[in-house]
Amino acid sequence: MIDGGIEIDLDEVVQNIAEAEVVSLFFPTLRRTLLIDTRTNEFAGTFVKVVPMAKSGGDRLRSLRKLRPQFSRPESITLIPWDARVASLITMGVWDTIMQRIDCPDQAASCFEALCAIEHEEHRAAITGERYHTLWSRNPIDSD
Repeated sequence: MIDGGIEIDLDEVVQNIAEAEVVSLFFPTLRRTLLIDTRTNEFAGTFVKVVPMAKSGGDRLRSLRKLRPQFSRPESITLIPWDARVASLITMGVWDTIMQRIDCPDQAASCFEALCAIEHEEHRAAITGERYHTLWSRNPIDSD
């Protein structure tokens, strides 16, 4: 499947989300990650949160340990780069797979809305030139 010229192996993405205990779905353009932890115990349910992108898998494990200290190291973690638009998670069916794995739909919906807002702000900044630099700039024409 291609979204805006980006090739995505949906079957592999869905399989990884369906099988991993922890999913780190990261959005390089937004510099954010949708962190999904499907582990539960008698005190804590599943967990979904938008967090800053980690520099490495080790950094992600350390941050997960701080966020979920009641759990030991996960048996399986998958890191999925998502270069497509946030809304494509729904249109491509990935969001349904995420929702099947968690018991906190309101938390997930809030995270989705937050990612959409971050994406909207990033697009606005790109259009207005905030935090972005032009590759080519126009030189004013001499009016001599």
